[in-house]
Amino acid sequence: MAQGVQIQPGSSLIGAVDVNTGSRRDTRLGILLVLSAALAWSTMGLFVRMVPDVDIWNVVFWRCIFGGPSIVALAMIERRRWSFDWRRTMAPAGIATTALIATGLFASIYSMQNTTIANGGVIYSTVPFIAAILAWVWFRERPGASTIFCAFAAIVGVVVTVSGTIAAGGGHLKGDLAMVYVAFAIAMMTVIMRRYRDTPMLESVAIACFVAAISASFFADPFNVRIGEVALLGLFGIVTQGVALGVYAMGARRLPAAQATLLSSAEMPMAPLWVWLFFNEMPATETFVGGALVLVAILGNIAAELRASPTAETA
Repeated sequence: MAQGVQIQPGSSLIGAVDVNTGSRRDTRLGILLVLSAALAWSTMGLFVRMVPDVDIWNVVFWRCIFGGPSIVALAMIERRRWSFDWRRTMAPAGIATTALIATGLFASIYSMQNTTIANGGVIYSTVPFIAAILAWVWFRERPGASTIFCAFAAIVGVVVTVSGTIAAGGGHLKGDLAMVYVAFAIAMMTVIMRRYRDTPMLESVAIACFVAAISASFFADPFNVRIGEVALLGLFGIVTQGVALGVYAMGARRLPAAQATLLSSAEMPMAPLWVWLFFNEMPATETFVGGALVLVAILGNIAAELRASPTAETA
């Protein structure tokens, strides 16, 4: 009798093996999908660097004009119906979520235009720990000891990263602070959605894209942007919003939450890699040190969650 497979009278060993094989294939597919989503998200900085002459208003306008409809299409495909649940997004929690995402869209582009991609990635990767702190402050969801320790390590990593900016003359400080706001906004959005579970995620993101595009249109001159740059910005919106969200959702359903989070954190080391390869943007030493601290904090926290979660092998 194979280990982990129990044969009942009248059961088929071949059938049991087929179930196990299918489960392994599903897990491998989940891993591949989540890593693909992390790869898509990691290209954000690369896209921004590819259009250096386009200002923030035009970048946000064209990215959201393409990104918003791609999210609507994703929701319809995923739910297999030609409808979109706008009504629940108009509740206070949905409005707050939409506002946080919309402002975060502007702040993230501003940050990437005004600091290194590595700095932004290090700061943004503290989102899970900021969310844990906000959840504790708001509704007393007490984090575990390991989460508290890892959050402290991540904050130290961000302080080290920003200190490098200050030591270099503070030229990137505004960009770093903008990414601090982005991390706060996404963490706050996460806590709201946890508190109010009926808040529709995809609808909120899509509406935020449309709100951001309309807001940017008052300051942008979108039709003076070259057609090649519009194509790049359109691809930027589709890849990093519609495609990345969809691929991650499909992959995360096949994996434990902690494993999906671990794999998606691959975005952090990949993001500065692309701009280093294509634009020779070398992070400061403090960014390497701070990024290492944050990455260790993320991996340590996920490892603690995996140890704490009971696992059962089923055949």
